[in-house]
Amino acid sequence: MEGRSVPGAPVSHFFSVLLLLTNLMLTLCFGVAAWRVSDEGGAGNAIGTAYGWMQISAN
Repeated sequence: MEGRSVPGAPVSHFFSVLLLLTNLMLTLCFGVAAWRVSDEGGAGNAIGTAYGWMQISAN
């Protein structure tokens, strides 16, 4: 069995690496976004006035 190549192996490896890189990029982007939002005032202001949204008052 050694030395024999599987016909779908290179394509499968390519898509596995592509999926891995996509996941890493999305994790990094969402991590940076969460870090920036947390600098604006914590989880209570996750969608805050920095994005042009008005906060609704409780009364």
